[in-house]
Amino acid sequence: MKVTGGVMRRRRFKRGITGIEAAIVMIAFVIVAAALAFVTLNMGMFTTQRTREVIHRGLGEASSALEVDGSITALTDSDSEVYVVSIPIKLAPGREVVDLRNEKVTISLKLPDVFFEDIHKGVKHLDDLGLSDTNTSAIVSAIWATAPTAPEAYIVFIKDNVKDTVLEFGEKAIILIHLGSNTLDAYNEVKVEVRPPEGAPLTVARTMPAILPPETAVDLG
Repeated sequence: MKVTGGVMRRRRFKRGITGIEAAIVMIAFVIVAAALAFVTLNMGMFTTQRTREVIHRGLGEASSALEVDGSITALTDSDSEVYVVSIPIKLAPGREVVDLRNEKVTISLKLPDVFFEDIHKGVKHLDDLGLSDTNTSAIVSAIWATAPTAPEAYIVFIKDNVKDTVLEFGEKAIILIHLGSNTLDAYNEVKVEVRPPEGAPLTVARTMPAILPPETAVDLG
């Protein structure tokens, strides 16, 4: 009986050890599975974040950081020919800021018979020109005392929160293009491309109306 009792105790002891080992193995499996699940979840979140960043960057590159803010106007001379084109611009929705300096922004001009690669000459503010209103003719006279030979463009801030060269939300500016010795007649087309540091270029194309009154501002839409 004593021997039998000893055998029973040893069997119970072995069963106890086996149960503990099984529990340890089970805990190890649970820990490994939890670690793998954490790694998988973390990689999934990282991949999702990277995908979101790539999509956001792609959309940013595909859309322009600038947009036209209102009607484009043209000034005519005494011969009823267009010699100045004015394009109002503002920051596109979702954009933060755009530096408008000629070192950062390129402005190209396409006329019926000639193309000018970069005519951007700089950024100005109304108070720099001694002006307080946004009369286009007055701004043109303040910038160009004499007409340039080749086309030139200046970006003029007409509403700015801080006096600098950066266009921010709520600010407005105009791209003022003097055609120089070139002019536009009725039915002629002008195309302007404004390429900011990031994003797609802003392209503006207009056809001159059939009737161009002399020495006036013409709404090009």
